[in-house]
Amino acid sequence: MLTNIYWILPEIFLACMSTFLLGYGVVLVKFGQKVQQLKKLHWLTIITLILTLILLSQQLNQDTITDSTILVGNGFLYVNEYSIIIKLILISSSITILLLSLDATILDKIFDYEFSQLILLSTLGIMLLISSRDLIMLYLAIELLSLSFYVLAAIKRDSQHSVEAGLKYFLLGALSSGLLLFGMALIYTFTGETNFDAINQYLWYNSSAENTELTIGATFIFIALLFKIAAAPFHQWVIDVLEGSPTIVTAYFSTVPKIAIFGTIIILINIPFISIYQDLQILFIACAVLSLIIGSVGALNQAKVKRLLAYSGITHIGFLLIALLPNTIFSLHAALIYFFLYIIMTFNTFAFVLSVFRNGNFITQLSGLSRYNPILAFTFAFTLLSIAGIPPLAGFLSKYLVLLQAVNSGMYAIAFIAVISSCIATFYYLRIIKWMFFKDTNYFHMKDIGDCIYPVNSNQVTFIQSIILGSTSWIILTFLFFPTWFTTFSLNCILSSLL
Repeated sequence: MLTNIYWILPEIFLACMSTFLLGYGVVLVKFGQKVQQLKKLHWLTIITLILTLILLSQQLNQDTITDSTILVGNGFLYVNEYSIIIKLILISSSITILLLSLDATILDKIFDYEFSQLILLSTLGIMLLISSRDLIMLYLAIELLSLSFYVLAAIKRDSQHSVEAGLKYFLLGALSSGLLLFGMALIYTFTGETNFDAINQYLWYNSSAENTELTIGATFIFIALLFKIAAAPFHQWVIDVLEGSPTIVTAYFSTVPKIAIFGTIIILINIPFISIYQDLQILFIACAVLSLIIGSVGALNQAKVKRLLAYSGITHIGFLLIALLPNTIFSLHAALIYFFLYIIMTFNTFAFVLSVFRNGNFITQLSGLSRYNPILAFTFAFTLLSIAGIPPLAGFLSKYLVLLQAVNSGMYAIAFIAVISSCIATFYYLRIIKWMFFKDTNYFHMKDIGDCIYPVNSNQVTFIQSIILGSTSWIILTFLFFPTWFTTFSLNCILSSLL
């Protein structure tokens, strides 16, 4: 019997509204102009997520949630400050994606009402994933969001690249789901438990015994999750999927699911598998180092912005894994700050990409942008420098905190590799800046014979894109000087995650 049902009201509300809006969308698109009806459905979806945010905010203000973890549904779900704050960040990100998609879906000729509903369903899956306290619920939540992602990748059905991206994502995603299920089966076979706390107790009471089978099972689970966030060497799928998907879908894949699954990894290593984390650490070290190397080196010869950003995302995952390695309060705090700023910088980047690219996404198309639209060029230049970790921008603080925790934990070699990786990455970020500021405005890039990719449209920035570019740029420029507003409650968030 479900207890404390108040604490899962946001999930219940979102599930009911997604069902209602899905049926409403079927009826709505049959009447009137299709584009106008789709925008109306988009706004209804945005309002639904805003109401969900309000419900979550009310929970955060409750005294009973402070310094405690509330179990719901016989231990299948939990609620604490950590889960609520992560949900607030992720739902805000989903709202941002939907706001950007108001114009992006029309330009990409995505006239399917299912787009906004798939975002809503995947957000529901993400909320359940963050609140999971049981392996069964964890698997169901991941499958709910994964199925939505497969369809989103292939939503542009008249595009061969989009359909190919969806098929690749589906086939390789099914492989990772199989690995996840196999790892869970091993854990259940040897413990007889699926609840996180029960597994933790089993490992605690049997800490003197050999737990090789459990370590293998946990390894399979973490490999599957690392595959989902595209950590090297499990990254092969992400480049083609992010390039082939519509740009707005690429923006969604680059932010929300990665942060949600990374937040789940933090819970897994601190509750069910804390006793065997030392045995699992080699996996995270290998993935962190490989992600830094492959991400930074792989982006060097990329001619397309989306492929370059995909490799850049792999490098960011490497930094997040470095923050995970010490598994201390301060290192996890650094990780939370890092992925908050990563979301801000990524949204700024994709707001720029959506505003200037209409045909293709070649870096050479940015030639002479500073002469067409200097404000937009300077905004993107500051964002790229922040991603590279140049002070005094926000990205510098995020990388500094991660490297500081690595050095304090004695991981000097990994910190050195991270610094070298950042130096390499700075080169290709500066290369984009060079094209915007120091190249001829009449440059054309020939993709194939007779196929001319024209310069970007620098004067078609919409109002919503301007708001997102301006607000994220403000955070990037000022966060280093005024970090307290986020660092205080993010530290409380991490403390609650360990309860």
